Amino acid sequence: MTGTSTTPALSLRDVTRDYPRPRRSLLHASPPVRALRGVSFDVAPGERFGIVGESGCGKSTLLRILSGLDRPTTGTVSVEGREISGLRERKLGFLRERLQLVFQDPMGSLDPRMRVGEIIAEPLVAQGQGSGAERRDRVAELLRAVGLRADAARRYPHQFSGGQRQRISIARALASGPGILVADEPVSALDVSVRAQVLNLIADLVDELALTLVFVSHDLSVVRHVCDRVAVMSDGEIVEVGPTEQVYNDPQHPYTKALIAAVPTLRKALAGATTSDLVVDEVRALGAEHEEGPS
Repeated sequence: MTGTSTTPALSLRDVTRDYPRPRRSLLHASPPVRALRGVSFDVAPGERFGIVGESGCGKSTLLRILSGLDRPTTGTVSVEGREISGLRERKLGFLRERLQLVFQDPMGSLDPRMRVGEIIAEPLVAQGQGSGAERRDRVAELLRAVGLRADAARRYPHQFSGGQRQRISIARALASGPGILVADEPVSALDVSVRAQVLNLIADLVDELALTLVFVSHDLSVVRHVCDRVAVMSDGEIVEVGPTEQVYNDPQHPYTKALIAAVPTLRKALAGATTSDLVVDEVRALGAEHEEGPS
C-alpha cells in the first residue's frame, strides 16, 4: 500500500559510484571500478519496494548510499524531500531517526557485550529520547511487538537463536520510530524453519506501523512475497522496475527473464535454494538433454 504524499520517501537521480583501482603504471592511472551506473528511482511513502539481483550487482553499494554511509560519485539522493548526498556526517542526524537498517547477519550487528535491553535502547540514548524508565518501557513494548518476552531485555545476544536475534535487530531498528525500514537480505542467514516467520513479522510490522520498506534480496520469489514494486539490478544498473507481479509474470529485460526462469518458488527459497542453485540445475538439465539427443 502506498501513501498519499506527493514527496517520495526516497528519491535517487542518476546516481553513480566509482571506486579507484590500484595504480599499475607510473604514467597512466587505472580506470575506476564503476559500482553504480546512473541509478534512478522513487519510493513512495508507505510503499514496499524490493531490490533484487545476484551477488556483485551493486545492491550493497546502493544500500550504503541510501543510508548515508557512503556518498555517490555523481547524482543526488533525497530522503523525505531532503537531499543527503552532499551532507557531512554531523548533518545526518535526521537520517538516523527516519531511516533504519536490518542487516543480514544478526549476530554480527549485535554487540555481544551488551544486554538486549541496552542494544534496543541504544538509538534512543544516542538521540536523547526519553528518561531511563521511558526507555525501559519502550524496550519492553518493542520486544513484545517482535514476539519476544519483555524479560529478554536482561539477556545477552548469544543466549538466543538466529531467528530471535533477528527479531532483536528488528526491535532495535524500530526503537527511534523511523518512517523507512531498509532490510538487507534479512532472512537469508536464518535457519529454514524460521525464515517464513521473520518474513511475515516484517510484513506485519510494516503494515501496522505504516512504514516505507526497502527490501533487498537475491531471490525474487521472497521479494514477490513482501513487496508491491521491484527493481532488478545487474552490473550496477537498474535494468527493470515495475509492479512486482507484472515484472514476475511479464519480464521485459533479458536479465530479468533469465532471473525469472531460474527463480525458486517461495517454498524453495525459504528452504535455502537460491537463484544460482537453480541456474546450475537448469544447465545440468540442458546438458543431459543434449547428450540424449532428440527423441
